[in-house]
Amino acid sequence: MSSSTLTTASFVLGSILAFVAGCHQERKVVPDPVPTSGRPVTTVAVASRPELVKPPPPPPVAVERVRVPGDMAASVIRPLDANPPHIVFLPGICSNALGYVQAFGETARAHGGVVALDGDQPCGSSKDFHSFSWDAGRQHARIEAAFAAAGMSEIPAGGITIVGYSQGASIAEQLVQRWPERYTRVVLIGAPTDPRPQRFLHARGVVTMSCSLDVSGRMREAARKINTAGVPSTFVEMPGCRHGQVAEGERVFSEAFDFLDDHSRPAAAGSTAVPISGVL
Repeated sequence: MSSSTLTTASFVLGSILAFVAGCHQERKVVPDPVPTSGRPVTTVAVASRPELVKPPPPPPVAVERVRVPGDMAASVIRPLDANPPHIVFLPGICSNALGYVQAFGETARAHGGVVALDGDQPCGSSKDFHSFSWDAGRQHARIEAAFAAAGMSEIPAGGITIVGYSQGASIAEQLVQRWPERYTRVVLIGAPTDPRPQRFLHARGVVTMSCSLDVSGRMREAARKINTAGVPSTFVEMPGCRHGQVAEGERVFSEAFDFLDDHSRPAAAGSTAVPISGVL
């Protein structure tokens, strides 16, 4: 083969390889700003692909111990925004609120933050476990004082969400009946007695919950009756656990709060924010 033939073949092969390589680049055609002849001349520019920048992950959930004047410290999980928390959690007899909120901390933060109160009576000689006195007025004042310590100056027009487990569910039921404009969205977990639907007639939405090995029948029936009374309600079950426990906390609490977000009735016409005293 002659040298001229080899040169021609090399040129053709090089052109083909260059064309193939160019097909793998993102190309865009831009007009030449200064044509060199009577006709517009175009040039080919290779566009760079923008890098996808992922937002940084949120910081780990932090549980604050907030001092409440005249009372024990409250456990607080704040939302990611600058607003004060608007969920309150009440545990049961001889319980510790901190242990419970840690089981659904991510969900609590995503749905507005939570203030968790221990009971106001010691459980025997223990310093870490408490029960509530059956004084709804006192518990209401304690809740407002804890919210004030966490930075809330008024109950928002739409009210707050109250979550009660066992004895806390019974206390929550009394609070919803006496102050319906404040405690408007409700989560009742493992109530020791049948919740009374008439106490929730002014609630915007109710979720009942139970461990599968606890009083699931009671709480499922309560949701049905409350819903029949005209208040949006549903039942959520925690799998494979017994009374006082929490199973799959992030998932089940997310399901509960999502229901309240999606199905709660609008706030009553004319509702306004209610100042809180923050003093026991």
